[in-house]
Amino acid sequence: MLRHNSLSHDLFWLDGRCCADYGLQLQGPVTFGSPEPRVETISIPGRNGTLTFAEGAFSNVSGAARCFALREDDAGRALIAIKRWCLLDAGYRRLAVSNEPDCYRLARVSAGPETEIRLRRLAPFSIQFDCQPQRFLLSGSRPIRLAISGAVLSNPGFPAKPLITVYGSGPGTLAVSGRMVQIKNLSSSLTLDCELQDAYKGLENHNADISAPEFPVLEAGENRIGWTGGVTHIEIIPRWWTL
Repeated sequence: MLRHNSLSHDLFWLDGRCCADYGLQLQGPVTFGSPEPRVETISIPGRNGTLTFAEGAFSNVSGAARCFALREDDAGRALIAIKRWCLLDAGYRRLAVSNEPDCYRLARVSAGPETEIRLRRLAPFSIQFDCQPQRFLLSGSRPIRLAISGAVLSNPGFPAKPLITVYGSGPGTLAVSGRMVQIKNLSSSLTLDCELQDAYKGLENHNADISAPEFPVLEAGENRIGWTGGVTHIEIIPRWWTL
């Protein structure tokens, strides 16, 4: 039997809600697999070996939280609440774990709690996660204001696709490490989502107001950011990530 002095201090948060809010304790840290590069292999008749083509992307990873509950008050109702928390939203959600305090992941619950009630308590069970390969750094979710053209941002991780809000009036140009975005019409502000490759202001789509052969990417290491024309300053949420 698990005793109080053997309790783990490990925790996880799903969409900001802590497992402890549902009376859950963890048997140890939440564990994750290691992402692998996605590579296509092609065999050619009469030729030894295979050709490989790297996609420049990584596969999802699995995760597991091994849980138990100490509460004895209405274990059946507690189990319903846990399943509702885990399973009502089938999409990717923000997952944070105490053993990775500087980052979070995007994960979906691939298998919820399957357990039974023993001696008025829930038997130990696992919650399984299917995670996108990135570990997003918390430092990359905070906006950075740049007021001087030519500033340099240093990316501590892998190439990141930022969220950039451009401020000013009239036409202008934004340059991020050699990638140019021409802004045909800037009225107070315009946001560029480089992950979705969209330009918008509020709920309005403004893709017609820009010309971008390539949306900006913050490469690993130093990135010089500049602008011309009616742009006065910009704000970047860099979305730093690592594996």
